[in-house]
Parts: sequence; C-alpha cells; structure tokens
Amino acid sequence: MSPELERLLAALFERDNCEPFDRPKWDATVLRLVNDALNRQPGVTRDQFMDAVEPRYREFRRVRRNPTTLPPKA
Repeated sequence: MSPELERLLAALFERDNCEPFDRPKWDATVLRLVNDALNRQPGVTRDQFMDAVEPRYREFRRVRRNPTTLPPKA
C-alpha cells in the first residue's frame, strides 16, 4: 500500500472515530489529502476517486477494529 493511501485511510478512520471537537481538524486533513491525490490524477473526478478508496477503507476499518491475535499455545 502506498504511503499516501495509508495516510488517507488513517485520516478517514480518525475522522470517523474522533471526539466531536476534533472533527474539523480531521475533516480538513481528509480534504487536503484527497485534493492532493486528485491533483496527481488528472481526469479523475472526486466521486471516482472516493469510489476506488471506499473498498480499501472498509478493509482498513475491519482490520483496525479486529486486530489479529495469535492462537493460544497448546
């Protein structure tokens, strides 16, 4: 996974799970990261970009909420 995508996914996760008073900060961070990515991808709309990010974000959330655990020792 690219570092830029990882930063965007982490920012989305923080935005969705932060305290209400931190929400504007994370909204601004997500907006900046999305705009930076769109500037590097000419011809891609915001909707197309977010449609591509959404499945990765769902997987990112799943992994963050259910960290893998080691099986118990026999």
